[in-house]
Amino acid sequence: MKESIVRAGAAALLLMSGAFAASHRNGPLLLEDQTANLNDFYIFRSWETGRSDRVVMSMSAQGFQNPSNGPSYYKFSDSVLYRFNINNSRGLDGNPDIQLDFVFKTTLRENPTFVSYFGVIDSIDSPGILLYQTYTLVVRDLKKGTQVAYDRDKNGHLLSVAPPNQGPKATPSYEDKLGRTSVFELANGMRVFAGPRDDAFYFDSSAVFDFLNFRAPAPVLAGAADQGQGAAYPAAQDGFAGYNISLIAVEAPINMLTADGSVPSDPRSANAKIGAWAATLRQIVTVRPSPADPMHFGEYVQIDRVGNPLTVELLIPLPLKDRWNRNDPVNDMQFAPFISDPIFVSAILKGVFGLNTPPAPRADLMGVFVPDITRIDLTIPPVAPGSQGYSRLGPLGGDNAGWPFGGRRIGDDVVDIGLRAAAGVLVPGFGGAPNNQLGDGVNSNDVPYLNRFPFHAPPHAGFLHSGQEGTNGRGMPTQ
Repeated sequence: MKESIVRAGAAALLLMSGAFAASHRNGPLLLEDQTANLNDFYIFRSWETGRSDRVVMSMSAQGFQNPSNGPSYYKFSDSVLYRFNINNSRGLDGNPDIQLDFVFKTTLRENPTFVSYFGVIDSIDSPGILLYQTYTLVVRDLKKGTQVAYDRDKNGHLLSVAPPNQGPKATPSYEDKLGRTSVFELANGMRVFAGPRDDAFYFDSSAVFDFLNFRAPAPVLAGAADQGQGAAYPAAQDGFAGYNISLIAVEAPINMLTADGSVPSDPRSANAKIGAWAATLRQIVTVRPSPADPMHFGEYVQIDRVGNPLTVELLIPLPLKDRWNRNDPVNDMQFAPFISDPIFVSAILKGVFGLNTPPAPRADLMGVFVPDITRIDLTIPPVAPGSQGYSRLGPLGGDNAGWPFGGRRIGDDVVDIGLRAAAGVLVPGFGGAPNNQLGDGVNSNDVPYLNRFPFHAPPHAGFLHSGQEGTNGRGMPTQ
């Protein structure tokens, strides 16, 4: 009886601390500010044919979007600054050297209707896009003190946000007519995209948040259970299947991101590695002179950030999550006690599951999460999902192009990687079973990724998506 109480208490601690995987709701204050709520950050070398000399970064926001949530659907906030931070010097100390800022502008076109999108939308220039969003990218070099703004592509077209995928009648041939054409190439050689996409994250969230009510064979995966897309429903269910997110993505030549403008080939080079993270910011003062529109004043202050996956969910206690989100990575040593001796390991992996885990302080976790930036070795060639040598487990599966050392690809199974890393598989003597077999049972995304920028799958259609069509957690790809 006493043991069962201890286990239940430990499980409660797990849930209060955010559980061990991204819930896309990463702090109490962000529950009230979803347009500024970041979900995931990705950085990887492109595996698109002929573009392996480029790095792709993307951030997702406003998770759990119901594809059929009309008539207004989802949009980027005009009052939020969405920022990519790149750290390429000083030993990757968590201070930015380059910043890429995305600022959005909404135009409500004159119309007598009650909807945001009217009629057949078969072009990004369709007059039926009544809620029309455009954006400006500001490229800042903090060391040189320069900044350049881009609001049009190299051909003079406004940078516009892709409209939602309403369905085969309202948005026919969505990806060819609206998805691909929302990828813009800039005069400086970058490519950008902003708009709705499938959520590339996958995880059996409902089982975990039901007090660790794992569906067999999880949480210990062996043999076939650790291969392929994972167990079929009801043995495992992707809690993110069928949902969309708001995606911002940028592709940049490698030499645009390194400190010396080179394309490094020697992993020992000081320029071989860079670190990056995403953040959202708002101006410090908002005035709401009702019935007039709100007005915003003052310096921008940080609302949310995301570097490595799982950091704020797995390691940071609930009362400190908002403080974490407002801090910069350079200040992350203040959170070292929670990262070097995480309660998730002591109370859950050891207390609940009885695993033999490394003793604190955990230098292996500190090396990944402090400062909380996703590091990428630019000398590691890209390995595409599904190709020879690819593993969803990244370096834990012999594929160094994945998280946590080779950036983070959209296909990396960060839940299983994070579970095994927390159990100590990166520490000599702790890499055997069952530590190296932990997982949630979901091994792949619900729909296939693209093999081209922005790589995230097209958004689920409002007319037909897995939530309403009963596909048991396996989404329906958009054509």
